[in-house]
Amino acid sequence: MRGPAVALAVALVAAAGGLASARAQPAAPVTHPTPRKAPVADEPGAPAKSPAPAKSPAAKSPAPAKPSAPAKPGAPGQTPVAAQASATAKPPERTLTAIQLVARDLAAALPDALPTPALVVSAPLQADVPMTRAADLARTLAALVAGQRSFAAAPEPAAFEAARTAAHDHRSLVYLRPVVEAGKLRVTADVVPTPGTIWARIRDAAPQPTAHAFAEASIDAEVRAHLAPVPLTALAPVRGKSFESGIVALACDDFDGDGAPEIVSVSRQRVVLLRIRAGKVVPIRARVWTDLTDVAPAPLREPIAFAVSVPAASIVDARAHARDVVVSITDRKESLRLDARLEIVERYPEFAIPDGDEVACGQLIGLLVTGAVAACAGGPMPHTPSVGGRYDAFASTVLVKPTGQIDRVWAGREDRVLELRDGSARGARVPGVGAQLALGDLDQDGSVEVLSSLDVADPLSDAVVVRSWSGTGTPRELFRMPAGAGVQALAICPPESSGRQAFVVATGEEIVVVR
Repeated sequence: MRGPAVALAVALVAAAGGLASARAQPAAPVTHPTPRKAPVADEPGAPAKSPAPAKSPAAKSPAPAKPSAPAKPGAPGQTPVAAQASATAKPPERTLTAIQLVARDLAAALPDALPTPALVVSAPLQADVPMTRAADLARTLAALVAGQRSFAAAPEPAAFEAARTAAHDHRSLVYLRPVVEAGKLRVTADVVPTPGTIWARIRDAAPQPTAHAFAEASIDAEVRAHLAPVPLTALAPVRGKSFESGIVALACDDFDGDGAPEIVSVSRQRVVLLRIRAGKVVPIRARVWTDLTDVAPAPLREPIAFAVSVPAASIVDARAHARDVVVSITDRKESLRLDARLEIVERYPEFAIPDGDEVACGQLIGLLVTGAVAACAGGPMPHTPSVGGRYDAFASTVLVKPTGQIDRVWAGREDRVLELRDGSARGARVPGVGAQLALGDLDQDGSVEVLSSLDVADPLSDAVVVRSWSGTGTPRELFRMPAGAGVQALAICPPESSGRQAFVVATGEEIVVVR
């Protein structure tokens, strides 16, 4: 819709230190159960998801104020708080692809005292979608795991018996079983001792593993390059009647780490963790703003708000696949980092905005997001020194290329014109774009999809427009979906069973999940 941006939501498939969530088990000779998977909104035959038991960890108190440091040269417009945050900020964390993340966590979970030399062999890849280059993915995965621990890697995937034969001159076999299912790359690793003689192998034809590990990550364009392409056709919207009409920001991710994505909605009154069930929006947890933080000195008549999924700050939550959400709204004095229980993890005195797979802290000048940005409360340094324009709508995402290359894309609306730029300083402009934006790779092909509303005054004429941008030329419109009550907020979810990423639309009357 036309007018000041009321919300942006950026939902990323990221994890602690990377793009996607991953988990590593302590080494133990047991079989890891397949995690339960449920949709963010009900599908035919899908079981209803019960709310997780609430925990009540104590909210972290704000750190005592430190003397303000002057803004550094090259960062004009930084406030004293932002300058202080920049001085204590960590370097930007390296973003990992799904394959890199799984390999790192598998290698870390294997015992340090593993008998060496060891050989890493991958089983043939299994998947719930058609595959085109399955052997290449399995080969790459084995090489990366081996490289993490200085082991040898087999040149080709093999069945278990063939792998035991190949490892006859090694003391240990690390056997990987990769599976692509439910939009994730899931890999188990078993450490099996190798027999010293042929007779020992005959006596122990089915050896038990001495150690076991598991890791998973949401698939990205590098994984998708080994699978059949995902067509962006035949949209299937799931609608839920909302209990409030003033939603100004959305985020979608697996916040509680149970394998099923949830939606976080932000309004002027509250922050809600919810799902859509039986045609209704069902809250799981909710917090009113008055219980979270004070009112801003000068709230805007039409608020600007963001909801951004970020890696969990808690080590326990990160290991459980959980995510945090950073929420900011011009009505309130602080931006907040909340965990899956909507408990406060961190308070940011600056205005938090999306920055790839993290957030940066900036400022509002008048009704616009503009100027220098800095790290939030000692977090990682932003990937760009400034917003890049004077925007009333803003979005950002991390983009994985089919080659495994990592890029970042930023989008902002200035004077009703969409401005796109990536990490290589390439850009594009699209006129006549509305004030709701979201970025993501819906079909996992390595090109960013730009979701926007229309620049119209009448909500009955509004629609969600989806464009694709490869980094060159003008973004190409793929399709548009009418939204008769007006688009109030947008978000993109992590990949689901088909590998396609759903997106979420908040209108004046409902929340719609579109697959």
